[in-house]
Amino acid sequence: MKDLSFETKSLLEEIAQKNNQKTADQFTTSQISVSNLTSGIEFLYEKIRNALEYREEHLWLKDAVLRILKRRFFEILAKEKIGRELVEELIRGHYLKNDSFPENKTDEIDEILKKYRQVAEIFEKKFNLEEKQNNKYEEWFLGITALEIVELISENKLDRSFINYFWNVTKKSTTTSPEISGEEFDQQLYLSVFRNFLKADELMEQYEIFRLKYEEWFENPKDLIDKFGAELPELKKELQKSLGYGFRKDLDQVMKRRSLFIFMLQDMISQEKEGAERILNDPELLENKLKEIYDSHYQKGREKLQTSAIRAIIFIILTKMILLFAIEIPFQIWREGRINYLILGINTLIPPIILIISSLIIKMPGEEQNFLKIVSEFQKMIRYGQEMPPLDIVRNKQQRSWPTKLILWSIYGLNVFFTGWILNKFFNFFNFNVVDSAIFILFLSLISFFAIRLRKTANELAAVEERDHLVTIIVEFFFFPIIEIGKIISQGISSLNLTAFIFDFLIETPFKTMIKILEEWFAFIRERRQNL
Repeated sequence: MKDLSFETKSLLEEIAQKNNQKTADQFTTSQISVSNLTSGIEFLYEKIRNALEYREEHLWLKDAVLRILKRRFFEILAKEKIGRELVEELIRGHYLKNDSFPENKTDEIDEILKKYRQVAEIFEKKFNLEEKQNNKYEEWFLGITALEIVELISENKLDRSFINYFWNVTKKSTTTSPEISGEEFDQQLYLSVFRNFLKADELMEQYEIFRLKYEEWFENPKDLIDKFGAELPELKKELQKSLGYGFRKDLDQVMKRRSLFIFMLQDMISQEKEGAERILNDPELLENKLKEIYDSHYQKGREKLQTSAIRAIIFIILTKMILLFAIEIPFQIWREGRINYLILGINTLIPPIILIISSLIIKMPGEEQNFLKIVSEFQKMIRYGQEMPPLDIVRNKQQRSWPTKLILWSIYGLNVFFTGWILNKFFNFFNFNVVDSAIFILFLSLISFFAIRLRKTANELAAVEERDHLVTIIVEFFFFPIIEIGKIISQGISSLNLTAFIFDFLIETPFKTMIKILEEWFAFIRERRQNL
C-alpha cells in the first residue's frame, strides 16, 4: 500500500507539536470565574434565544460576541475597558468554560477594541456621513472585530492546520481548465475549503480574506489603522467583491463531497493523538476506526436531522399562530363579517402536516455502500501523490446558445404559469380571500424550502451520489417556483430577524443588567464571608 502523503505526515507532525506546547498561562495566570447561579440563568436565556433565531449552532459564539459589542458600542467609543466583562458574559452563556480563561487575555481583547475605536474615530472625522450610513460601515467593521476576538478566545486552535491540509491536498488533486487556473483560483479554492470546513457565513469569509491580506494588522497595526479609517467603504467593497467568484458553486460541490473525510480525519487525530499515524498506516485498523467514527457521525446526523425538522415545524407553527390572530382573523371579520373556520383550518394545518410528512420521508444515506465509498475516498485523500489521477476536475462553464436559453426560460415560464393556475383553481374552489391566499403561498413556499434544506442536511454524510427518482424530479419541477419564493422569503426573514430585534431592544439589555447586578452581589457576599 502507498505511504502516507507528505501533506498528511506534515499535518500529523504539526498537530503533535501544537498538542505538546504548554503556555505559561496554564500555570501562572489565574482564570476567570463566574457564579454558577447567574451562569445557569443566562445559559437558559441564550438557549431560548438561539432556538428562536433559527441560526446554525456553529455561529452562536460569533453572534454572541457581536451582540455584546453592539450593545456596549458607546462604552467602546468612550474608551472603557470591557474585555473582562465580555468574557464573563460568554462564560455565563456557556460559550466558554468556567475557570478556564486566563485573566491576562482580557487585556488583548481591550487592545483589539482599541484598534476598532481608533479606526471608527478616523472614519467619522473624514467622511462625516449621515448616522444611518455611518452605522452601516462601523457595524460591518465591528463584525470583523468580533471575529478577531472569537479567534483569540476560541478553544479549538487546530482548525487552521486542517484547513491548510485540506487546501493543499485538494489543490494538488484537482485539475482545472487552463483559463481558470492561477492565483485567483487558488485563493477561491482556499475560501471554499474554509467555507465548507467551518460552515462559514459571509462575514467569516470576509474576515478570513482580511486576515490573510493584512497580516500586519495583528502585529503592528499603526499604519493600517490610519489606512482603514480613511478607506473603510473601499475596504468593505474590496472584501465583499472577493465573494462574487463565478465558480463558487462548482468549488463548493467539490468541497462538500470531500469535507466529510477531513472531519473524520480530525476526529481520528483528536481521539487517538500519537496513535493516529499507526492507525493510518494499517488498513485493517483504519477501516475499523473509520467505521466507529462513521457510526458516530451517522447518529449525530440523524439527531441533527430530527432537531432541524422539529425547529422548522415549531417555527412554522409559531409564525402561523401570530399571523392567524394578527392578520387572518381580523381581515376575515372585516371583509366577510364572520370567521371562515374551514379556510383557517386549511391554512393552519396543511403547512405543518406537509412539513412533518416531508421530514418523515427524508432518509439518511444507505450505510454499507456509503461507508465503503468513504473508506476508498479517505485512503485516496491521505495518500494522494502526483502520479495518481486527479480526484476532481473543474472546467470552464460552457455557455448556452441563445436558442437553448430561450427554450429553457420558456419551459420555466410555463412551469410558473401552470403552478399559478393550479393554486388559483384551489383558492377559487375554497373561496380564499386575497390575504388567505397570500398566507397560504407564504407558508407553502417556506415549508418547500425547509424540506429542501432538511434533505441537504440528511445528505451531509453521503459519499455516494444520490440518484433522483422520477417522482422526486416531477414534484420538484412543479414546486420549483414555490421553492424559489421560499428561499427569497427565508433570506428576507433572516435579514429582518424580528426575533433578534425583540430580544436586543426589549429583553437583553435589562436582563443582562440584572445578571451583572446579581454577579456583583454574589462577589460582595463572598468578600464579606472571607472577612468573618
